[in-house]
Amino acid sequence: MHYLIKEFIPPILNTLRWYSFKYGWKGRYKTYEDAKEKCSGYDENHILQRIIETTSKVKKGEAAYERDGIIYDEVKINFHLLNVLLLVSSGNGNKLTVIDFGGSLGTSYYQNIGYLSHLTSLNWCIIEQPKFVETGKQSFENEHVKFFNSIEECLSKHPNPDLVLISSVLQYIPKPYDLLKKIQSYDIPNLMLDLVGYNDKAEDRITVQHVPPIFYGIEASYPCTFFNRSKLESQLKTNYSKTFDFISEQERYYVGLKPFRYEGSFWQLKT
Repeated sequence: MHYLIKEFIPPILNTLRWYSFKYGWKGRYKTYEDAKEKCSGYDENHILQRIIETTSKVKKGEAAYERDGIIYDEVKINFHLLNVLLLVSSGNGNKLTVIDFGGSLGTSYYQNIGYLSHLTSLNWCIIEQPKFVETGKQSFENEHVKFFNSIEECLSKHPNPDLVLISSVLQYIPKPYDLLKKIQSYDIPNLMLDLVGYNDKAEDRITVQHVPPIFYGIEASYPCTFFNRSKLESQLKTNYSKTFDFISEQERYYVGLKPFRYEGSFWQLKT
């Protein structure tokens, strides 16, 4: 009977079961600035305080894992990232220096550190917004984790990084292609993109993402870009080769009424 009911439900109604009219990704804007004008409710200080609270619990061992202001009872292992960390370090004498661009207060570090204890050297360099860097330096740095305001500042301390990680960050940057060009100019051997959304059209799509209060304790909204895959990868291919790509999460989300899944890819510098 359930099968028959499903067969007779129009596809649009089946889609709307998982669609939120209030939250998620809405609209189509010509520029990042146009989308930003439609955003409201973003309180950087409140969000930072929420992430300080959740990351502190992980640091103290009171929680297993945190992400985007939510704590979890067990670590949600990102096997794609862990595989890359082990792959890169194994080819480098069990030494690893990671540039984690937009890495919050250490989400990915705490997610993976339990599997990296065999490394003889680990430098986890987080590049973040000024207030995150200030907080990170005060409360979250340790023998492995350091915080920097820019890639130039990071490279002055660690001139030979092995991997750049850009996870759930590129789509929120005002000029993402300029950022990639800068990163590419340093010829860092390995690059990983994770949690990226792609548009199924021939151009990028700029939207506004409306975030429910379960994440940061308040409603927030900010511009978000869905990339044309060919455009993004064509730029990376100027000096990188794609080793593999993957589905970051199995959960299905919606931009407008179109479903998508977050994706990722691993790139290595051409020789």
